Amino acid sequence: MVDILDAARYLVFLSYGRKQYSLTPLKLQKLLYLAQGWSYVWDKKAAFSDEFEAWQYGPVNKKVYEEFKRYGRSEIPEREGLHSLRDFDVTETLAAIWDEYGKKTAYDLVELTHQQKPWYDAYSQRKKITNNSIKQFFQSTYI
Repeated sequence: MVDILDAARYLVFLSYGRKQYSLTPLKLQKLLYLAQGWSYVWDKKAAFSDEFEAWQYGPVNKKVYEEFKRYGRSEIPEREGLHSLRDFDVTETLAAIWDEYGKKTAYDLVELTHQQKPWYDAYSQRKKITNNSIKQFFQSTYI
């Protein structure tokens, strides 16, 4: 398990290491949510302990939002990247998430997360998206 800001910074690093697709704050949020879900499938554990809120444009982690909101709709600059993590499983998960979902636009990912039960239920009930709801959804859908 890693701190979610470290995971976010590692995704920034990956976006520049394989410079095919841009990474904005909105897209970063969705990738982190997907990483959390797939971590429950592949590693049977959370990638990070932080949770998400159900905002209009999908899952958002408040700590990551506060850290990167200054970039607005712009690409997060390379200097924000972190080149390694201490957790090999999370490193592999984030790399796989970038390879699979990095090619999608932020709005493709918004649409994808809007179709998933954790965001939909939390948004309609004005609640947080719990890690348990992410775990249940991803494990019941993809295992």
